[in-house]
Amino acid sequence: MYKKTDKRRLYWLIDRYLENDINESTFCDEFYYCYDLELDRTTLTAIEKQMFSELNQVTSRFSPYEQDHFLDKHAFTTVKSLKNKIQETKNILEG
Repeated sequence: MYKKTDKRRLYWLIDRYLENDINESTFCDEFYYCYDLELDRTTLTAIEKQMFSELNQVTSRFSPYEQDHFLDKHAFTTVKSLKNKIQETKNILEG
């Protein structure tokens, strides 16, 4: 595992999630701790900055609670949209 200041931790989290080693809530929490609080963003490439920023927007709005989605379907991210964004991020960054 990588330190929270290391961008490789973000790639590691993506892989852990896509391999079903961690759930959505754990992914979002750990992504937040790394990306928002600890990461030295000067180490990111332009495409990493863009993709991780977009992923951050999705993870910050994630809610596993169905009742939240009934309150405002546009305010919260679903499991499906989170997973799609994580997969898209991985595809683009590996492409």
